[in-house]
Amino acid sequence: MTPTLDPARDLIDVTALSAARVRTRPTTPTALGRRLMGTRYRTTPTVAMIGQAFAEAVKQPDGRLIISVPPREAKSTTVAVLGTVFALASDPETEMILASYADNLAQEHGANARALIAAHGDALGIHLADDRHAVGRWRIAEHRGGLLATGVMAGITGKGADLLILDDVVKNAQEADSETHRRRVLHEFRSTLMTRIHPGASVIIIGVRWHPGDLIGTLLAEEPERWTHISVPAVAETGIPDTLHRPVGQTMTSAVGRTPVHFADLRRSVGERTWYAEFQGVPASPEGNVIRREWLDQWRLPATPTAPLRTVVGVDPSDSGYGDACGIVAASLTRDGMVVVHRDISEPMTPERWARAAAELAQDVGASEIAIETFTAREGYLSVVNNTLRRYRLTHPIRVTSWPPKGDTTGRGRGDALVRSTKLVAGLENGTVRIAGYLPTFEEQAVRWQGTQHQPDCISALTVAHDVLVHSIGQMHIVSMADIERRAREGRMPPPPAWMRRRIGG
Repeated sequence: MTPTLDPARDLIDVTALSAARVRTRPTTPTALGRRLMGTRYRTTPTVAMIGQAFAEAVKQPDGRLIISVPPREAKSTTVAVLGTVFALASDPETEMILASYADNLAQEHGANARALIAAHGDALGIHLADDRHAVGRWRIAEHRGGLLATGVMAGITGKGADLLILDDVVKNAQEADSETHRRRVLHEFRSTLMTRIHPGASVIIIGVRWHPGDLIGTLLAEEPERWTHISVPAVAETGIPDTLHRPVGQTMTSAVGRTPVHFADLRRSVGERTWYAEFQGVPASPEGNVIRREWLDQWRLPATPTAPLRTVVGVDPSDSGYGDACGIVAASLTRDGMVVVHRDISEPMTPERWARAAAELAQDVGASEIAIETFTAREGYLSVVNNTLRRYRLTHPIRVTSWPPKGDTTGRGRGDALVRSTKLVAGLENGTVRIAGYLPTFEEQAVRWQGTQHQPDCISALTVAHDVLVHSIGQMHIVSMADIERRAREGRMPPPPAWMRRRIGG
């Protein structure tokens, strides 16, 4: 029997189906992913939370969201791909910018979002415009909304945004360790990207926490009340933020099926720095790495000891001439052989500026020596500091020396940064090196440092000062009246030499 066609009935059915789809339109990118991608998209508690936070950030004017989640756990798919589709389906007038460390990464996410719209346009209620051009720039038909996918350093012009998504704006640890590169990323974010957003626009950032001073770290430090931070470490750990509030030791439910055994194996394979940056969402272990916070607290002194035997200013110079970070610390040697760190003025400086800063610090703390790390440009560094000192009316003699000492044959300064600082680290652990008072920036950098990471400039400077002070112990003869009196009482005072007993003029 041939079925009877009823065009009117078919039209009613199509209309009803369209209305039902509108009524059941997904309310988050996660729900949209389940509908469009099926079993290819696995929803975990972390993925669901990211999707919900994305929807809220887009719905609320001026939303600000930061996401720190382990790699391959569907965060980019949820935010950069499905989030793009979700935002445009919710409001086809939404103008979006998606930026990553490279054009091709951003454009890959943009191409995936465009493919979903092309395949499911009827269900989404939006279609691609025929006038789309490059893979990194397309829009929605009959609307102004669309996507520009580009590299973060591309220099975006002529395009505004109602929604800005940044997905991995730093490529790797090497870029993150570069003070210059971190400044460039921050400058690009503030001076280019944030100037393109429209009033009420939302900003969403996904990133790996390679460095405390990276873009995410800077934003959380400067505007903690402004940014919502989703942090889901692979394994819940004391001291690491966990938005899921899991008990310590519990492993996350993985979108790719990783088990506790897999995560443990990954930790062994990738090393501690990568583990904490990529999988735990922090620049380093909160318990400290090469240097532990508990050591600093255990041996801390309330104030700088009076009348030290010797004070040295150690300098790890910036060498680019463009204001790279420079380490400058002051440390003193006490009568019982303890090295006390009491000043840290490390920061980005030009050679002229750090020379002045070192000279002024040496005067201020009564240092007798400015010791400069001189693996390169030895004569140049010594000259610039000596010339700087001549401009001051010094209250006490200050000599300028290079480190390692020229002509040294004992091995001082050999090896990498970790090897060179071995004695310093041991001193911080056993209490022969102590901090006077509190040096917040110094201490934060110290406990974040890992052996495979670029050594903080303040630690490099202290390595120099510590080595100079420790090696000076054997070069000094300490005369104490109390010691002389004690030795006299014990009958251990030798007779004075002949020249002191000789009578003159009689």
